[in-house]
Order: sequence, then C-alpha cells, then structure tokens
Amino acid sequence: MFPPAARLRAQRTNGGAHSSGKAHTHMRSFIMRLGGALLTTLLALGLLSAPAHAEPSTLSGTITSDVTGEPVGGCVTAYDTDYTYVNGTCSDETGAWTLDVEAGVAYKLEVTAFDGRHVGEWAQDADSFEAAQAFVAPATVDVGLRVGGTIGGSLTRADGSPAEGASVSVLRSGDLTPVAWTSVGASPEVGASQWSTVVAPGEYVVEFWDNGTQQWAIGQTSIETATRFSVTSDATTRVDDRFLGSATVTGVVRSDATGQPVEGVCVGIFIPTDDPDNIIQPGEGCTGADGRYEVALSEEGTFAAVFSDPQGRFVAEYSGDTRVLGDAETFTVSRQAPAVVDALLATASTITGRAVDAKTGAPIADACPSAYAGRSGGYVRGQVSDCSGADGRWAVKGLASGEYTVAVDADGEPRVYSRTWAYKATSQATAALITVPAASTKAIRDVQMLPGGTVTGVITGPTGQPVADAWVRIDGGYPGRVGPGEGPYTAQTDANGRYTIQGVPPGEHSAFVYTMSDDTLAPEWSGNALTSSSATTFQVKALKTTTFNAQLAPASRLGITVVGADGAPIDRYLTGTIYNAAGDYIGDFDSANGTVYGPGALPAGSFTLRLEDGETGEVWWYDGVTRESGRTAVTLASGERKEITFRVS
Repeated sequence: MFPPAARLRAQRTNGGAHSSGKAHTHMRSFIMRLGGALLTTLLALGLLSAPAHAEPSTLSGTITSDVTGEPVGGCVTAYDTDYTYVNGTCSDETGAWTLDVEAGVAYKLEVTAFDGRHVGEWAQDADSFEAAQAFVAPATVDVGLRVGGTIGGSLTRADGSPAEGASVSVLRSGDLTPVAWTSVGASPEVGASQWSTVVAPGEYVVEFWDNGTQQWAIGQTSIETATRFSVTSDATTRVDDRFLGSATVTGVVRSDATGQPVEGVCVGIFIPTDDPDNIIQPGEGCTGADGRYEVALSEEGTFAAVFSDPQGRFVAEYSGDTRVLGDAETFTVSRQAPAVVDALLATASTITGRAVDAKTGAPIADACPSAYAGRSGGYVRGQVSDCSGADGRWAVKGLASGEYTVAVDADGEPRVYSRTWAYKATSQATAALITVPAASTKAIRDVQMLPGGTVTGVITGPTGQPVADAWVRIDGGYPGRVGPGEGPYTAQTDANGRYTIQGVPPGEHSAFVYTMSDDTLAPEWSGNALTSSSATTFQVKALKTTTFNAQLAPASRLGITVVGADGAPIDRYLTGTIYNAAGDYIGDFDSANGTVYGPGALPAGSFTLRLEDGETGEVWWYDGVTRESGRTAVTLASGERKEITFRVS
C-alpha cells in the first residue's frame, strides 16, 4: 500500500517515479513505519538478523511512557543517514532494547509502540527522518513516548457495503503532512467496515481511497472543505463516512453510414488538453450490443471523450465529432444526473500490403505497420495494426480519408531488418505519400525491408562498475510519463551492464542512456553529453556491429516544495515538467495535495521547471511566473542536491 497521491501518479503515468523533497520524506517515512509495524513478527520468525560488520558495536536504551515512566512495548528500527535500513529489534518486558550495529557510524532511530496507546517517534521527539537526531554507535538512547489518541470509525461504499480494503490516510491539517496510514478492515476483530489508528494529539483531516475513488471525510471531494478532527490523549475521535455515488457519463454510439448502434467501441473520458502525450483519463468503458456505454467517474468536473474501435472498423474521434484533440467538445459531469454524450462514427479505411526481403523478395512474417499523418505529422491515433503472417501481408485499419506515410517494423528474434518506410525509405520525410479515400481499402505495392545493423556495449557507473537495468535508446531522449522501453531501438542492460540493439537503420545515430531503478546515476546522451544537441554520433552499417559504451555520472537531485502565494501547500493536482538548457524534456514531477513526487535523477546543468493544472489549464514557470520569458533557471552541479520552493499564484 502506498500513500494515495503516489497511487494517483502511478494511475496517470503508467510508470514509476523516484521521490524527492517532501514526497521523498513522506514515502520514506511510510515505508519505515510499515517496517516498524511488521518488525515484531519478522524478528519472531527469524526473518531479520543483524548485519555482519568488521567492527561490531551496539545501540541500546529503553522505551517508556512520557506520562507514567512505565515500560512501553515497542520496536526500534535503525537506518543510516542515507535512509538505508540497518537493523531492528523490539523491547523486552522492562522496555529495554539493544541493536547490533557498526561502531563509529551515525544512525537514526524510529521507535514504534504496539500497545495501541502511545505514539511512535523518531528519536528524539521528532516526527520525521530529517528532523531526527543522529546517534553514533556505541550510544545509549532512552526514548519516552507520548500518549496519543485514537482516530477511527466506519467507512462504507455508496451502496452501503463495507469498504473493506480501502486505504485511509490521516494528515495534519496545518501542513498536510501524512502521519498515519491504515486500511479499512485491517484487523479482523474490528469488522470489515472499521478502521482506526493512534496519532499524537492535534488537528487532522482524513483521506480515503478505494479503487481510484478519492474522498475526504466527511463526504467531501476537496481538502478545502474536509472536516477538521481534534484528537486528544487517551480519547477516541470518531470518523464515520460513506463514499459518494459516482458521477456518470453515458451515451449511444452509432454508425454514421447506417445509423445503427455499434457494439465494441471503447470510450475514454479525459481531462481536456491539447497535449496527446499528457492525457489524464479517469474512466473508460465500451459499448454493448445496443451501442450504449456507461462510465463512472470518482469526481465531478469538466471532461471530454474519445471514441475508438479496437477492431478498426470505425474512425476514432473526440467528442464534438472532431479528430483534433484540442477541438474536443467538453461537457460537465455531476453526481446529480448523468452526462449524455452520443457519437456517430465514420466507417474507416484500411491500407494493406506485403513486407518482403529487399534482396530475395521472400515474404517476412511478424512485420507490423504504423501509419503517420503525411511526411511530418504524428502517429495516427486510433489506428489498428495487423502484423503479417507467413505470407508477409499486413494491414493498418481505422483510418480516415487522407494522405499517410507507412513504416513497417519486423521485430523477429534476432531482429535483422530495420524500420522501413514505404517504399525503401529510411525516414518519414522521404517516404511515399499514400492517398486513402474514405471507407475504402488501399492496397500498396510490396515494402522491401532493408537490413539493419547491431549496436552493443556496456554501461558502467562512476567507478566503472557495470550498471544493470539501464536503458539505452537510439536517437531518443527521456521517455517521460510513458515509462521506459519506448521506441523501436531500445534495450535494457543485463547484470553485467551489457545490452544489444538489433535492426538499427544504417547511418549516423546518437543514444540516450538512463536508469529508472537507480536514482543515483545521471541520464546522458552519447559522448557524456548533457543535451541532445551536443551528443556524439556513431556510424551504423547494415549487417555490421557497432560498439557504444557509456559511463554514467553521479545523479543530481532536485527537491521541490510547491506552495501558493500565501506560502501554504497547494491542495490540488499539478503536473510538472523539467527542461534542460537546450530545451530537451529531461524530467517530471507531480504535486498532489501538498506533497511532491519526483523528479528522479537529473544530469548536471541548467534547468527550467513548468507546472500545469490540467483542470484549469493554468501554467506557471519557476519561480511563480505565468510567462516563459520570466522563468528562473535552476543550476545543478554533478551529484548536487538542491531544495527549492516553487510558488504558484
């Protein structure tokens, strides 16, 4: 289980993220709390043991109550100052504990209580890893825990059934810092609709998440209107709530040629945008035999719709009968009544042809086509590709009338052929224009596939150690929210840091190297370049092997806090983008309910930061300006970490 804002980002991007800044603190704290809660069981089962060190030492002390001085049953978890778990133990009946650690090393200690009455802390008297005191072993650390209060209650779904499994986050009402996480029905003895947790005395707000549905107690969709709950020592604060009903979009999809309902068309409801690479889609559904669909949304608001046919029978379109994303007609969705959005879809056209070996003329299996708009337009959204069988015949469906270029990729193993544009072209700009009439099938002559070359090498870190799971992308850049592995010429390194990419078109190429699993290594372009324009190129020849190696530098990191003009945390969802000095997209981050997630590893250089509210269309550039010309650059040296505050109006 992860904090809801982290889950929200994952749902919107299909990719992983590395936390930094406030998000880094919260995620680390959450994982550490989870470890503390499980520590007793793990120790009892013998699943945790102290690490072996050349110079052993100990940290020891007692856990007692601040109020009575009596022993408190609890556990102590030690981390080094880089957030790495080191060792853990639990107290005995006298409150005493001892941890085996390494002499002369600084540690931070998280202390958790399991008596259901006292509140854990970071020694001494801190509520976060960052604020905790560091203790150098050997040392004695006696910890007195505060008496907390219980906050809990019942949570049901809109139909009245127990919301078992829903996640609950308790946040301080002032700075919106998460202090506790639990789930509904976590303890069998409390019931499937019940939840509770112990927190320090204070004022809090409570957030619920269930299968993508977010709600703030009691019955609110915004933190601004959330109820503030006061918790006092040795008392229970009751929070009973029920999920609100869904906001619904419904309608009927018909063929514009026959007027008949169409089964199997899928409808995506998205937040209006003109950026095809940043579509946030909170709901989707498909039509039944009667052409009707229904999509339930967790939030009210203004949305647009996209209609697409997975079978390629009809041309994809956006609400308002348009194929232009930015022209999509918007509509308002509320819980009071369903929003009705119908569609009439045009019959699609198809381009078909054969993939053959350029030298022998033999048909090629597993050759897959892609259609693009003209010689400079993008990938045609809504197209459906049928890859070739043994006869080499392929088809691309779901097209409107117009002019297209077609690329064919044969991804067999080993990959021999490079991407070939009809006909025998190596780029979209030099490809043949194919004119397609409406509602027709256009057969084109054979696409003669050209052989490619192989690029291979080893990726290492700053000290020369091989880097496993790094990504190498030919002629590419940072993949962004779509995640790693994008593009036809990309590969991931093995345990020895080695990779191989086959079928690369002959000619001059560059490469982009990055990691998603190791945020200590900086991304770079070939030649240790910090921008795409300064990348070193290498030559690839057909049926030959080219070696490209890279040594990654230490990552630079940026911790970001997003606040409003009054300095208070922003409680809405904002998406952030980072560009280097050459304008290359190099990173992203998200601000959700006052917590920032990302960005990941950055190279050295000068960077520009942009924030956008997808719902309102508002845009800000660091620091707090609405025009790009007024932006302030942030400079990072290699391996440097810098904390900044991004102000939005």
